[in-house]
Amino acid sequence: MNTQVKLHTRTNAPSVVSIANIKEILTYRDAVIFGWENRQIKNMTQASLAERTGMRPSHLADYLAKGDTDEKGRPRRDMPAKYIPAFEQAVGNSFASQWLAMQSQLTILEAMLADQKA
Repeated sequence: MNTQVKLHTRTNAPSVVSIANIKEILTYRDAVIFGWENRQIKNMTQASLAERTGMRPSHLADYLAKGDTDEKGRPRRDMPAKYIPAFEQAVGNSFASQWLAMQSQLTILEAMLADQKA
């Protein structure tokens, strides 16, 4: 990500990332990695993150490793969606869920309107 990350702080939820920052992210893997790199607690370790989220430390290291393959050419794991809420709460930002929402091109307003019509 070339530009400075702009976070909009919320009191009881992970910070919201600017749309410009989200548009720079190409993959879900990158969204998770950028979320980790821009965590609010800068000295949090991966071991601490694993404790807070319930993820296996060995899997977490794979989720946060850059590149799509390891040194042996095997594809890296992507963080399962079930961990997104705990991950975002722990790192303090919503890169992953915002990136996923942008991929579906669904805005919050559109989702609310659809609920009202149902």
